[in-house]
Amino acid sequence: MSGNTENILILYEDRYLLALNKPAGLSSESGRAAHPSAETWALEYLHQTTRRQRPYLRAVHRLDRASSGVLLLAKNKATLQHLMAQFEARTVMKVYVAEVAGALPAEAGTLTHHLGRSADGRGAVVSQEPFEGSQPAVCHYRLLERRGGQSVVELVPQTGRFHQLRAQLAFIGCPIIGDERYGGPPWRPHAIRLHALHLQVQHPVSGQALTLEAPLPETWTMPG
Repeated sequence: MSGNTENILILYEDRYLLALNKPAGLSSESGRAAHPSAETWALEYLHQTTRRQRPYLRAVHRLDRASSGVLLLAKNKATLQHLMAQFEARTVMKVYVAEVAGALPAEAGTLTHHLGRSADGRGAVVSQEPFEGSQPAVCHYRLLERRGGQSVVELVPQTGRFHQLRAQLAFIGCPIIGDERYGGPPWRPHAIRLHALHLQVQHPVSGQALTLEAPLPETWTMPG
C-alpha cells in the first residue's frame, strides 16, 4: 500500500481487538475512496501474521482522514458490537490534543453548541441555538500552551458529532492548524493538527479498563 502506511504503529493487540496509531492522511475505514485506509492496512497485517485468507476486522469508531491518533478495530462481530455499544452509551473516555490558531476564551471551559450537517453533507454547521436537524455538541477543553498567535489545547468531548471538534473550535475563532475547510491556516496536504491522544474502553472479555495512548506525530512541536 502507498501513503503513510509505513508509519502505522500498533499500540495494542490480542485475540479480540487491535489498536493503531493512525497517521494523518489515511481513512479509518476501507471503502470506495482511492486513498488508502488504516482498516485495509490492518487486514493485510492480519493476513500476513495469521495466514488466514479473510480475517475479520472492522473499525469500531472513526477518525477523520486528516487527523491522527488512537484507532480501535475489532477482530470479531461480538467484540465489535460490545465496543460500539460503549461508544453509543458514551462510557468511552476520549482525549484529543489540537494546535489551533488564535487565543481560547479562557484557560479551561466547556464548549456547548448545536451541530448539523452542511447542505452538501461534507461539513458541519454550528449554532448557539438548536436548528432543524441539529444535535447538541459538548466538549471540555484545557489550555496546555500559548505559542505566539497559536494555542495548544486538550479536548475531552462528551459527544461524538461529525467534525465536532473541528467545527466547534472554528466557531469560537480558533480553527485547527491545517484545517482549511473551517478557516484554519494551511499546513500539510490531507493533515490537520488534531490528534486522538488517549482512549479508554472496557475490554469486551475481561471487563477491565483498557487504556490506549498514541504518541504525538513527530511533525508536531509540542510542550514536554
